[in-house]
Amino acid sequence: MRALETDLGWTFPAIKKQVDVLEEAQLISILKESTGWSISLRKEFSSLLKELFFLALKQQLIDKFQEQGERILQYFWGDKFGKPIGMDIILIYDEEKKGNIDALKTAISEIFREYRIESVSVVFMGADEREKRYRLADRFVLQVMRHYNTH
Repeated sequence: MRALETDLGWTFPAIKKQVDVLEEAQLISILKESTGWSISLRKEFSSLLKELFFLALKQQLIDKFQEQGERILQYFWGDKFGKPIGMDIILIYDEEKKGNIDALKTAISEIFREYRIESVSVVFMGADEREKRYRLADRFVLQVMRHYNTH
């Protein structure tokens, strides 16, 4: 703590006060050892915060999809969002309104980077391709359907 205090100077008391308040509220656990402190969020709160984190991420992505107008026909949340479909997001787009998909890819990557998620797998699939793969009983499309009960 002393090393932290010398590095942070005047901000240390404010940080210490915040840590004390979080400990009093029983939101965090502090393991105090002679070499330092280990501060961790209590397990019962970490799942709630993770849920809020991904809810905020989803909403920002939905806003971006809605900016696209009718270009994005459907989207499916995948692995990172609790649906084991082999991808993190699948976007079905109208091929006639495809426009600049690369700009959308970049925007999606930026949103994930804002949330400190560097690696994300996104599939962009035209509506015609999805329909063709559905008729051919493509394993990937069937797996998505199984988790979402869609055609």
